Amino acid sequence: MKPMKKIVFTTLLSLSLFASKAQSAIDIEEGKTVASNGIEYSYAITNERTEDTYSRYEVTIKAQNKSGCQLIYLKNDNITNIFDGDPSVIARFECLNATGKRLTSKGANLKARPFTIPYNQPEKTADGKTTFRAVRVQGGFLLKNGSSVSNDLIVIVPKGERPRFKINIQNFSELTTE
Repeated sequence: MKPMKKIVFTTLLSLSLFASKAQSAIDIEEGKTVASNGIEYSYAITNERTEDTYSRYEVTIKAQNKSGCQLIYLKNDNITNIFDGDPSVIARFECLNATGKRLTSKGANLKARPFTIPYNQPEKTADGKTTFRAVRVQGGFLLKNGSSVSNDLIVIVPKGERPRFKINIQNFSELTTE
């Protein structure tokens, strides 16, 4: 292969691998829910105000687990950069037409709650014997069946427009309890 063809081939291969790892965003409409893997995502406008050149909206974003099982996101250092380096984020809502003016948001995250697991930690005593002490270690993040998480944000959009959102969703490992 000629050097230029090698560069083009390598670039195209890298881009296709990157695109396969990227997460696709889902459009969501006001007052409607989007379901993915048993979680229903929605947003509601709780307050609005119109000024001379912009409209200001207070928005509540929400995710509710209706999958019938607990959704567990195991703590994993390899995937912490998907959402700004925060491994607890289950979804990110991005307002497509937000200006970000006046220190307002352009988007917000929904986070699962951390969970811990028991662990018997070995310790050496003064006389050289090994004893075990029960400690709790964070195992990951959990969204229990039927529970929900929410977050509030304020967005400013051009006057006469309503906020439009897209969601990026984190995938979970599913475990059922019987």
